[in-house]
Amino acid sequence: MTRRRVLVTGAGGFIGSHLVQGLSALGHHAIALDAVFDGAAQQRLAGVECVTLSLGREPLRRMAPEPDVVIHAAAVTSDPETLGITPAAHLRANIDPLLAVLDWVGSTRPEAVVYLSSSGVFAAGDGGETLRDATPPTGTGPYAAAKRAGELLVPAALAGVCRVVVVRLGYLYGPDETARPTRTRVSLVRRWCDAADADKPLVVPADDPRRDWTFVSDLAPALSRLMDGPAPTHPIHLSSPEIVHDSALAAAIVRRHPGARVVTGPATGGTKAPMAASAVPCLAGFPWTDIEAGLDVLCPVGVAA
Repeated sequence: MTRRRVLVTGAGGFIGSHLVQGLSALGHHAIALDAVFDGAAQQRLAGVECVTLSLGREPLRRMAPEPDVVIHAAAVTSDPETLGITPAAHLRANIDPLLAVLDWVGSTRPEAVVYLSSSGVFAAGDGGETLRDATPPTGTGPYAAAKRAGELLVPAALAGVCRVVVVRLGYLYGPDETARPTRTRVSLVRRWCDAADADKPLVVPADDPRRDWTFVSDLAPALSRLMDGPAPTHPIHLSSPEIVHDSALAAAIVRRHPGARVVTGPATGGTKAPMAASAVPCLAGFPWTDIEAGLDVLCPVGVAA
């Protein structure tokens, strides 16, 4: 593994902060950039080089030395209605920071740029039983549109400038997951663990959808492999092969919370298919964390014998 200077945008959030921690643990020099680092993020990132800057509103400053790799993880995932803004403003909140990074990268010319897209680019009905790398996305909401635009903008803007890696993330879970203004809704795993802790029922939709689940701590070592390998020529699914029905996930959480219970709720009315893990060669044999091991980390007390 080549050790690099890696700049991570959106590093005050759940995904970004785990990326910085994981990359640092692997020996990379990770630089955390975000508009806000709350108290919990500051504690987790103690000892890490942090840059407080509002992308798209403040110019990116020169760094000495410049990063070898830029990972653009900054995103506004909360919907416009929750934030009280228009769809157009929501698009600007995602696209303007990306354009600022692309403009800066054009002058600093790092070794590579990694753009974190999302399974949110897909709509219910896309693909078959699973979403493959080659499945055409048709999502049309503001977040889907911004991510789909990013998947096109990054390679177009950086052709001939540096290596480009575009990855789609699916359902993520892991430690230290909390809501913040740009991501007000936490994962189903976190919500159900909290419900079990509060003696509230876990409500499984009647249609019992299947979802892909990736332990957030796996992202940094997986991305490190991608940085060392050849750049994929298309967006790839950076997700684990763990695909489970909601009912199986709920049962696994209940086993770790004696007294917790599951009830059936209304059907979702249409959930997008789970993403299949990409088959790119550099990720062959990657030790993805299975759902049982991940839940053992989140629920270390009360695990059934």
